[in-house]
Amino acid sequence: MSKPEKEGLTKIAALLQAGRINLQLTARDKHAALREVAALLNTSQCIANFDAFFKEILERERVSNTALGHDVAIPHARTEQCTEILIAVGRSADGIDFEAKDNQPVRLIFLIGTPKQMVTEYLRVVGNLARLLRQDDVRQRLLDAPDSTTFIRVLDEAEA
Repeated sequence: MSKPEKEGLTKIAALLQAGRINLQLTARDKHAALREVAALLNTSQCIANFDAFFKEILERERVSNTALGHDVAIPHARTEQCTEILIAVGRSADGIDFEAKDNQPVRLIFLIGTPKQMVTEYLRVVGNLARLLRQDDVRQRLLDAPDSTTFIRVLDEAEA
């Protein structure tokens, strides 16, 4: 695989699809929010068993809270249920209590599913996303994005 192809596997904007982004989450609690965001992947041909996938997301969350602070959570799982890296995004205007260390509500949820064997790519995706979301201006632009296309464009520009 060439370097550009490998980079495409870990470039956040390239992994996003407008139909897998919900900018108006209705969930009010952590479990419901995880379910609402994960449901965006329910019809993906790349998930063998959605219920098993969601169970692994919840288990990973029980083991270690994925709220990073600064409005962001990145729930994720390396799983046999995925055949490729998948990302779903949810945004909450009011915020959701994710039991974050900074005690602030989470407004941006990036849910990631990755095949177990894609360790390096998984680490790059989570690392790239965390690095991007530490930037106040990027987070604010994502919170202000009026639609999914703009949301993806903000990340694409930030990664350039």
